[in-house]
Parts: sequence; structure tokens; C-alpha cells
Amino acid sequence: MKRILQYSLYPIFMLSAWCLILLGVQSGLNQYLVTIPIIALFGIIALFLEKWMPFEKNWLDGKDWNLDFTYYIINYLIKISAQFSFIWVSAYFTFFKWFPTNISLWIQVIFALIIIDFFLFFVHWQSHKYQWLWKLHAIHHSSERLYFLNGEKRHALHQILEGGPGIIACLIIGVPQQVVVLALAFLAINMMMQHTNLDYKAGILKKFFCVAELHRWHHRADFKDAQVNYGAWLTIWDYIFKTSFDDPKIYTSEGIGEIGIAEEPNFPKSYLKQIAYPFRK
Repeated sequence: MKRILQYSLYPIFMLSAWCLILLGVQSGLNQYLVTIPIIALFGIIALFLEKWMPFEKNWLDGKDWNLDFTYYIINYLIKISAQFSFIWVSAYFTFFKWFPTNISLWIQVIFALIIIDFFLFFVHWQSHKYQWLWKLHAIHHSSERLYFLNGEKRHALHQILEGGPGIIACLIIGVPQQVVVLALAFLAINMMMQHTNLDYKAGILKKFFCVAELHRWHHRADFKDAQVNYGAWLTIWDYIFKTSFDDPKIYTSEGIGEIGIAEEPNFPKSYLKQIAYPFRK
């Protein structure tokens, strides 16, 4: 029974989120009245699922909860600000009308997801190559456990640098603002399942989607071991750029090892000190 649950949790979780988001908007409700409650609901569900069936019991320790929740709220407000900026810019400036707005909404959202996902992957990849970007991105890797809130733990500046290019690309080619909002909401929920401490199995789906089974390798404490699996939603970018990694034979919490940054054992623990961290000498 547990095995059936493990393999069914990811598709049920993501398909439910997808259907609720699209049905809510297509029923005529405001996109924010749909997406914000759904993200909150699935966060609560993820919280209880992790406690019910954790991948690693030691990761249930909640000492960093307040810090990570602060990151989540601030970075979500940055996302909403970017979306309103999208509305303002698109109202005053005419860009290309290349995006197919005459097709089904759900297909439009998938196209937008692919665009945004590529830029998230690319900036993430570069953030492990260049020291100035890594100093910003290191905050995301500073957590010593993985759970559903980790996905939005980013320096505010890195949040803009990582998310901005995809949104700008969508703006330039004429993606409707509503489509961008729905794509970002779906990504937010996928980030929960990518970082969750829930002991689920994705099966064949991990060949296509960036699930926790793959992303946990990316958070290994040794920096050289963490240069893999940069994708946010689709695995195709890691396959194309040869950064994909998986080893099912040793896939256990012991096989993955310590989480965090081994080179920074005394990484700051408060929000303000972490925000200042990239600018220290």
C-alpha cells in the first residue's frame, strides 16, 4: 500500500494543482483569488504529508521555519510586483505578437512554462559558475535540510536575476499576463514537490520532470557534488547541457549525505545577515 502511495503522490499532487488553477480561472475568478489560496492550500497539504511520510526524519526539525517562511513571503511579493510591472509595461509598450493566444489556455500555460523554465535553468546553472552569482545563490544552498519551503529561499536580488529573464522573454513575445501568473503559480507548487521532505517516488516521470529524487543530489554539501540537476520543472535542459545526474543504487538519505554548504559551516542564520552575506569581503 505504501509503495502505491509513493508512486501516486506526485502525479496526484501536481495534476490536482493544475486542474484547480485552470478551472478556477476559467470559471471567471480573478487569477490572484485563484492562485494565492491554491498555493497556500498545497503548502499546508505538503506540510502534513511530510510529517506523515518523511524521506528523512531528521529534516523534520523546524528551527529554520521562521527564516524560510520570511523568504517565502518576501520573494512571493517580489513575484507579484514583477507581474504588476508586466501589466504596466505591456500597457504602454507594444512588443512582438508571436505568442499563440488563440489556442487553449492550458497549452498557452505550458508554452510559457517552457520559456520561463529554460531561463530559470540557465541562470541557476551560471550561478554555480560565477563567484558573484554564487554568493547570491549560496543562500538557497545554506539550508541543512530539505522541505517544501526551501524552493523559495533565495536572496531577493537573485530572485530578480533568476526569474526576470523568463518574464522579460514572455513580455517581448506577447505572452498574456494571466498566462504568466498561472505558469508561475504552477512552478511555485512544483518547487514545493522538488524540495519536499516527502518520501515519494516519481517513477518514469523523473525522466521528464525535476522531482525531489533528482533535486536532492543538487543540494549535497560538497560543492563539487552539487553541480548537477539545475532544472526547475523540466529535465530536458539538464540532458541537453549534460548536467543531469541520478544514481538509484545509492538513493537514500545516507547515500545523498549532508545537505548545505560544507565550505561554509558558519553560514549566517538570520535573514538580514544572509541578505548582507554576498556583499561581505
